[in-house]
Amino acid sequence: MRVCRLWVLLSIYLVLGQGMIYFCKAQERRDNPKSQVRIIEEKGPAGHQTIGIDESSLHKDPGKELALSFSTLMTWHYEPKTNPKPPESIKKLDGHRIRIMGFMFPLQEGKTISHFCLLRTTQTCCYGPRPEYNQYIFVEMAKPTSFYRLDPVACVGKFKVDPSPEEGFIYRLEGERCESVSEVKR
Repeated sequence: MRVCRLWVLLSIYLVLGQGMIYFCKAQERRDNPKSQVRIIEEKGPAGHQTIGIDESSLHKDPGKELALSFSTLMTWHYEPKTNPKPPESIKKLDGHRIRIMGFMFPLQEGKTISHFCLLRTTQTCCYGPRPEYNQYIFVEMAKPTSFYRLDPVACVGKFKVDPSPEEGFIYRLEGERCESVSEVKR
């Protein structure tokens, strides 16, 4: 089931309105010794303050699902007007079971959610620019998952390269599980 494209687009724009809360909590968690993932501050588009994940701090576990990073996804510079084909490095990921870390932005209300965008970073200005297509993944969970409003999360599922700019996304994840990074067992 796909979420109405208007809802997806409006929700992505609204992510910026919750950014200041994310920023404050991420500041508190940046040096959290319980977390094995390092949270960093970045300059976002137009100079906005952004919180992200230092992808060099992520561990790769051989034999498990493929570890995917947003730095890899961002190699496809997608523009809806020209509709470019994905690079081979992105195309070969289609259909693979992957694990990726990011920040949840819900597309529905509740403590458990089935549809959300997994974002590369948070943005802290409610009037800031919307994320580029290659900076988030539309996630559809098989079963509702807990909504982690202020923590980075690790999501596992079947990755799809599915350019649907009219619906608001180019990447999609058929989610199996999603958990707070502080809860991830290594």
